[in-house]
Amino acid sequence: MSNDTPSLPDFLEERLQEESPEGRSSLGAVWELLGGADAPATEEADPDAAWDALTEAHPELDATPANGTASGTAPQTEQTEAAPKSRRRQRPAHRSRRAHSWRVAIGLAVATLVLAGGLWLWRQPVTITAPPGQQRTAALPDGSTAHLNSGTTLTYRRGFQSWPFVDAARRAVELGGEAFFEVEDGDRPFLIETASAEVAVTGTRFNVRARPGNARPENAHRDDARSAAPRSADPAAATEVTLVAGRVEVAARTRPERRVVLSEPGARSQVAGPDATPTPPERAAPKYALAWRNGGFAAQARPLTSVLQDLERRFDATLRLHDSVEETRAPVSLYYPEAPDLETILHDLCTARNLNYRPTSRGFELFAAPAGR
Repeated sequence: MSNDTPSLPDFLEERLQEESPEGRSSLGAVWELLGGADAPATEEADPDAAWDALTEAHPELDATPANGTASGTAPQTEQTEAAPKSRRRQRPAHRSRRAHSWRVAIGLAVATLVLAGGLWLWRQPVTITAPPGQQRTAALPDGSTAHLNSGTTLTYRRGFQSWPFVDAARRAVELGGEAFFEVEDGDRPFLIETASAEVAVTGTRFNVRARPGNARPENAHRDDARSAAPRSADPAAATEVTLVAGRVEVAARTRPERRVVLSEPGARSQVAGPDATPTPPERAAPKYALAWRNGGFAAQARPLTSVLQDLERRFDATLRLHDSVEETRAPVSLYYPEAPDLETILHDLCTARNLNYRPTSRGFELFAAPAGR
């Protein structure tokens, strides 16, 4: 081999050790003819690329000898299986298969996680809230409509479905607060659940009031730390249903067999708690139940504490009673067909109950009027 020709790289030297003396001599001559590489091979050199370059210049090196043995090697004493078509060093096939299996497994795991996450998100209920001082209208999946009064929350399953593309047996919503419903006819019953009652309908218009304030103690508004935010649902909160048109069935939440049917416009029934029996249908003036729909305000024979809670939600203000106020559970009736301001209502309320009111840092305080007023 010429002194000007670089020495063979280590990987070719090792490869040549497998050849016969004649084969090593031939390959050495080929290396001299090629003049070696431009630069000595390094540890990062690719053996496959080097062999490809060598066989491209001399195809006869990659050909299979006629006798089925490697070029320049002595014939074998026993016939073996057919020699490989190429002497190029092959990468193990099992490594490629193992890598492919890992990729498939990771892909399946990721797809499973994405599917499970999507189903979990889909199963989360839809919640619509009308905060204090505001009202909202909710378009429900079946075309029905729910008008939410201030401080009200409505929750239902997405699309009224048990699973994607699988309808639930009923169109069910949960209500905390007060709402007026316009329910579309349908094959599935429409069910409203409150803390104390169930209201079942198929197509009608009616108002449902499920406020937690009706059963609160008399000193509910004496604590100055109480805020105007909506209170959490009270298990004993009464539910009041007033029918405008159509037909509804009212029952206690834990006693669905005890049902009262409202079928006459203006009929009303109340459920005092989840185990209570609904009151028989009674005639009521719908204007009191529906005054809030037009921006007005009404209370019909309700305790003073309950009326103040409604005013807190309606006007997003804090109202409290001074210790001088007595008979906080005495019934109060008010009716404003159009939108009044808070001080107008407080003035009328105090006049009727011989009270006074004064502003505070967060709202107003009601106190007993001095004697001889």
